Amino acid sequence: MKYYFSKIENFSKKKKIKIPKFEKIVIHTGISNFNNDKKFLKYVFDSINYISGQKPIYSKIKKSISNFKSKKGDLAGIYVTLRKDIMWEFYHKLICIIIPNIREFKGFNYSSIDRFGNLNFGIKDCTIIPDFFGEKKFGFNVNIIINNLKKYFLEFYKEINFPLK
Repeated sequence: MKYYFSKIENFSKKKKIKIPKFEKIVIHTGISNFNNDKKFLKYVFDSINYISGQKPIYSKIKKSISNFKSKKGDLAGIYVTLRKDIMWEFYHKLICIIIPNIREFKGFNYSSIDRFGNLNFGIKDCTIIPDFFGEKKFGFNVNIIINNLKKYFLEFYKEINFPLK
């Protein structure tokens, strides 16, 4: 954690800007197709809990949409918001363990970064996490939200060792 803090401080001194701040990391998975399968919902809930180290929350559908066959109040997904120490632990685990295990991985596209510098990407298979022994497969999305960074976000991600191509 201190390693990343020192890199962030050096980056802000080099660019003469306010210190960029990792606000939060959000891990989300959609489960609306499996609303009837309670065992699978519990399995995904426990898996996200294990992966993130924090208890996740069920998100519900707020408005019925007939094209998606969704009703108000049905479960839409499971998500967890990581902040402070747990966030940095997950980030380190993501950089050092999870991303190197992705098959034929060459780096994330620059299009994964929005205009505010937030990074959004998906992991299709949860079994790439080495200490996670899951019999069922599911994917999840990871969103990294940053404050105080209007430009220079490509250099910032490279400075903190995030693999971009």
